[in-house]
Amino acid sequence: MQKVIYRNEIENYTQQMESAVVTYIEEGQIETFEGFETFSIIAFDFYDIKNLEADPSQMLLYLDADDLFIICENEMSYNAAKKYFVETPSNERAMYYFFKNLFKGDTKNLEELEDRISDLDDAVIHDGSEEIREKILDARYEVLRLKKYYEQFEEIFDELCDNDNDMLSEEYLQYFDILNNRCGRLLSQVLNLKEYVVQVRESYQAQIDIEQNRLMKVFTLMTSIFLPLTLIAGWYGMNLKMPEFDWDYGYPFVILVCVLVCVIWAVVFKKKGWFK
Repeated sequence: MQKVIYRNEIENYTQQMESAVVTYIEEGQIETFEGFETFSIIAFDFYDIKNLEADPSQMLLYLDADDLFIICENEMSYNAAKKYFVETPSNERAMYYFFKNLFKGDTKNLEELEDRISDLDDAVIHDGSEEIREKILDARYEVLRLKKYYEQFEEIFDELCDNDNDMLSEEYLQYFDILNNRCGRLLSQVLNLKEYVVQVRESYQAQIDIEQNRLMKVFTLMTSIFLPLTLIAGWYGMNLKMPEFDWDYGYPFVILVCVLVCVIWAVVFKKKGWFK
């Protein structure tokens, strides 16, 4: 029998499954791959990799000499399993097609993700806004989720290809080895994207640092220009009798001196290229 079922329907198929399976599953003792003498159980978290907002949902595959059951945690994983599952005369072939369909289109999805990260890399140069930062964090979260997703399948296919309980024939071992290689390439691509996101994040931080340094430079230049004025103001603020106090043009003269000082400093800084 080959069938996609909900997890709460397991008890309806106890005649087809090994007696210990139901208890084993209900107690939550499932690892990524469990190979027994007469059956195998595969467990993995299914992600809708095209929907970042979707929560993971567990799927279980039960395989023995006569039966193949895909056991789903909720409606999301059930609909996905029904979409990817193709019933065939051979349980091995059905399981192979299921995983093959599961990975269908993933390369294109990763290429689209790479394009989005590349666009972020370009945007960082011109825009250091909080919105760009949030997009970088979203891309980082998505890449980490994909990394976890493919790592679990790499472990599953490694165990399947070991075939310790001889549940797979030599013919289909070759097919699952192909899937294992495909999963390895997808994981390698995800790891490259992970490094790319790190580089984009570092570029963003560098751009923020440049903007902060530029702002500090402006403050420093403005402080340097007006610092002599502070000296003049302190000088004439002393409670002393200055000769200029009795001069009719003393006040305009001080104003002119202040303006000239500012202009001279500004010209000097501009010639040194400090206003760039």
